[in-house]
Amino acid sequence: MSVHRTASTIPHALGDVPQAGHHAAVSHGRKCGRINLFSLVGLTLAGFAVVWTVVPGVGCEICGQPTLTLADRIGQSDLAVLARWVSARAEKGNQGAVSVFEVVDAAEGSSEVAEVGKTLTLPGFHGGEKGAFRLLTADIEEGNRIRWNEPLEITEACWKYAVEAPDPDTEWHERLVYYFQFLENPDVLIANDAHAEIVNAPTDDIARAATELGPDRIRRWLQSPRTPAVRKGAYWVLLGFCGDDGDADRLEADVQAESKTLRLGLQGQIFGYLQLTGERGLSLVVDRYFARPSDADATNELGDALKAVIWCHSNGNRRIPETSLQAALRPLYTHPAHGELVITTLARWKDWSMLDELVQKYGQPGFEAASTRRCIARYVAAATLDRPTEKKAPAPPHLAEAEKSLAQLKQRDPQLVDGAIKALQREAEEAAAATTD
Repeated sequence: MSVHRTASTIPHALGDVPQAGHHAAVSHGRKCGRINLFSLVGLTLAGFAVVWTVVPGVGCEICGQPTLTLADRIGQSDLAVLARWVSARAEKGNQGAVSVFEVVDAAEGSSEVAEVGKTLTLPGFHGGEKGAFRLLTADIEEGNRIRWNEPLEITEACWKYAVEAPDPDTEWHERLVYYFQFLENPDVLIANDAHAEIVNAPTDDIARAATELGPDRIRRWLQSPRTPAVRKGAYWVLLGFCGDDGDADRLEADVQAESKTLRLGLQGQIFGYLQLTGERGLSLVVDRYFARPSDADATNELGDALKAVIWCHSNGNRRIPETSLQAALRPLYTHPAHGELVITTLARWKDWSMLDELVQKYGQPGFEAASTRRCIARYVAAATLDRPTEKKAPAPPHLAEAEKSLAQLKQRDPQLVDGAIKALQREAEEAAAATTD
């Protein structure tokens, strides 16, 4: 089904932004919510063995935090209408608070309940200015009872943008081509929502759509003083997938720059740089941020660089070999703020070269915290579970050492190690279930 215009006609108010001509399929009674399952790598239980598998990334973690978008909000609701605020009455005596809205337009399936020109009286006090627009959504519960959600401020242009967007069930690539048109729209509600759709998208689809978008518009957005700093991280990610050597040179200057203040979007900047430069860029990042972590840590630049490098493993263009990424991370396992993330990441990448060293460090100064001991125990336990699924396949060289080390840790710290093993297995089952949903 597609969202259709009712008797009302909403004027086009999106300026000179080109339109894609799509129509959203918001079906009456269908709730098509999207769950963000972003994970670099997950575990899958198979009998007594654990097979480490890459889970397709959903959501650009470096671009920002996953957000409920207008398409999500409409798609998860049974009713969706554009309405004007008419009045609101506060609770008084025995009279409950109510708010009145006039229906201007409705999504398909909603017009039967909310006709254009009719008024809707919602429970609760919802303030506003006369004539101001609101997005009203509702769920139809048992007995055809309508439960209205909190009204959302919206513009006519934003409503048109939302209802003409591709259905949330449409392929991500097609949807992104549509949303890219609105990333720097003059209507801030539209621009923010389009950015949120990029944040929620799988990285492979972002890369494909970025190539079609081309670097010219992205460069203009990055250079414009009107572009909010919070969006630039996403634009650097996009540029990393479609830029050229000139972009790499400009990014290199920024990546190497010293700063005493927090730099918004640094993760995206470093990630984009690594996509364009590969191992050469990784060497620079290691020298600039990892080799002298105390300097970088003042503004959490080390943390930003670390996350950008980790994200390259499963979400980049695979220009940097896994062995190089592992080697870049290993020295940071002793870092007091980031060591646990490094150990966990190396386990997810099945880098068991740290087995002996981590077991020796267990409980020693700098590694005595319960969270650190638990992290090392999970690393060792994961190594014991990383074995061939074929019965006749030879055991990997790390297996005997891992089993011996795990037995030693259980003798030293039985309760903590048993808890770590159970947590690891529980997360493996949850990851396996997520990949089949």
